[in-house]
Amino acid sequence: MRFLEDHHYIKLIRQGDMQAFGLLVQKHQNLVYTLAVRMLKNPEEAQEAAQDTFVKIYQSLSGFEGKSKFTTWMYRIVYNECLSRLRKVKRNFTLVEELVNNPEEPADLMGGLEIMLLKERAALVRKGIEMLSASEAVVLTLFYLEDQSIKEISTITGNSESNIKVQLFRGRNHLGVALQKLTNSELIGTK
Repeated sequence: MRFLEDHHYIKLIRQGDMQAFGLLVQKHQNLVYTLAVRMLKNPEEAQEAAQDTFVKIYQSLSGFEGKSKFTTWMYRIVYNECLSRLRKVKRNFTLVEELVNNPEEPADLMGGLEIMLLKERAALVRKGIEMLSASEAVVLTLFYLEDQSIKEISTITGNSESNIKVQLFRGRNHLGVALQKLTNSELIGTK
């Protein structure tokens, strides 16, 4: 299904069109769930957080002024919802994300060995990100995978732009160290 721009749905929702809200949810549900599951590390809890996020979006949509992109505003809500859940259970969290882009070529054109190597590399990157602090993992994911700008990440996380730049720099360095450790332990066989 091809979706329209967010502002189109928002206008209709403000006029009372519940079907438009359903379409807005369909358009963004995978994005919201993905961020929630990576922060919470629990699919069931992430599903609940995603549902609660959309309830909050609906309830506060009248307050959305359009000063930022809708997705930035939405990320902020899901981010805060997940942080709230994590604080309730007082556990540390990490965000796991694949930093390896999918190949541009169709899979049937790639050799089986190339596909296997890409999957192994992606799994290694995921393990490396699990070793990062939550803030570094979130910032790396939003910047590299969700194509959010530093300013947008600042809005989402509530941190200053200079702090985001520092987290990106440190996160890349820490990810490099983590990947080196993982690679060495896999070569030695001491997973």
